[in-house]
Amino acid sequence: MSYAIIGFGSIGQALAHAFARKSIDVTVASRRPPEALAPQARAIGPTVVARSLRDALEADTIILAVPFWEHREVAKALPSWEGKTIIDATNTNAPVEDLDGQPSSAVVAKAFTGARFVKGFNHLSAAVLAADPNVICFTNRKLQASPPALHEQRAVTYDALLLRTRTSAHS
Repeated sequence: MSYAIIGFGSIGQALAHAFARKSIDVTVASRRPPEALAPQARAIGPTVVARSLRDALEADTIILAVPFWEHREVAKALPSWEGKTIIDATNTNAPVEDLDGQPSSAVVAKAFTGARFVKGFNHLSAAVLAADPNVICFTNRKLQASPPALHEQRAVTYDALLLRTRTSAHS
């Protein structure tokens, strides 16, 4: 199993620390070139490696830790997301009208057609994630897509708790 974190801001770096604590290889990428990320990645640990977005997207499981609207640019980077698991750590304060009345997670999932999709890591601040919390909550509209990602996150970072999704327009 291979992992990547797309977005290397405070959430992306906190998650990279979680991988490093478990000595698990993870690729990190952002809109900045890998050379710009490399010093921070090395400082986190030897299992955290900065690569280009294209290289990072070769991972089986991709944690999306970018500002909400940037998910569209990431989604355009591959012609097919089949076989990938996307863990969406984004949040938005956009009005429901801007999301066509959909939950934010549905908007992001639509951009990654074919991927297994899980919403997670978005409900805690970077400081809490970096402090190594015991349990992380995940949600998913399609329960059959969730167990592999939850198993991966138990092994990699935190204990995972699956929550059923709500049907309201806010997520």
